Amino acid sequence: MSTLYEQLQAMRELAENWDGYGAASPQAFAIDLAQKFVALLDAVLRKSASGPATLHVSPTRIGGVLIDWEDPSMQHEVEINPDGALGFLHLHKVNGQHASSRTHVLTEGSSRNCDKLSL
Repeated sequence: MSTLYEQLQAMRELAENWDGYGAASPQAFAIDLAQKFVALLDAVLRKSASGPATLHVSPTRIGGVLIDWEDPSMQHEVEINPDGALGFLHLHKVNGQHASSRTHVLTEGSSRNCDKLSL
């Protein structure tokens, strides 16, 4: 099985219409940011009281990247869109309550500043 990094790298090779239904190819900006986010999230989850979680990555139809994982009580999704928008979804497994939000704060220039973050 390939690593998350390998899966994200492979997304760079997806052509337009990769799903046969007109999906956009994943944009480099979204993939680059997803790689940084996955590295940070993986480091945080390894230190979590609930233990490490299995992360999954997949391309979205609009040229972004979806990252999802779960812990004992919650399911989480983060969508990184090619326009810099981030979407979050958190679903409580027991009571079914969910929280979601979408924000547009990132640009290619601001993502380069993430390189300065250390784990």
